[in-house]
Amino acid sequence: MGTNRTHRLGKYFVLPEFSDHDVGQLPPRESVHALGHLCKSYLDPLRIEFGTVLITSGYRTDATNRNVGGAAQSRHMYHRFPGSPACDLVARRGTPAGWYEFLDALNVGGLGLYRGHVHVDLRKYRARWTDL
Repeated sequence: MGTNRTHRLGKYFVLPEFSDHDVGQLPPRESVHALGHLCKSYLDPLRIEFGTVLITSGYRTDATNRNVGGAAQSRHMYHRFPGSPACDLVARRGTPAGWYEFLDALNVGGLGLYRGHVHVDLRKYRARWTDL
């Protein structure tokens, strides 16, 4: 399995969409399988329902996570949580509340609702929060 810039993670997503945008670093190899699961099980269906999905934050290095004020145990740090990666997203149609409801119905592990986006991750237990 390659982890190059054209590596497809689902029907609609490729690996670079989850890169640390601050430093241009691709996600670690050990997280690629779980990212494929995130895309196929949750993000591809979200795109079918709400149109194009933009990943606003995927993988974060420790430095990037500190710079953006991320949680100390953020699932965005794939090198620490390779089996339960996270992303923040927006979709072309709908609202964050609608995207949240849709993903909640799919029983994703971690789900956060924010004013302008939704956070989703593959943690093994159900966690829900809002920051409105």
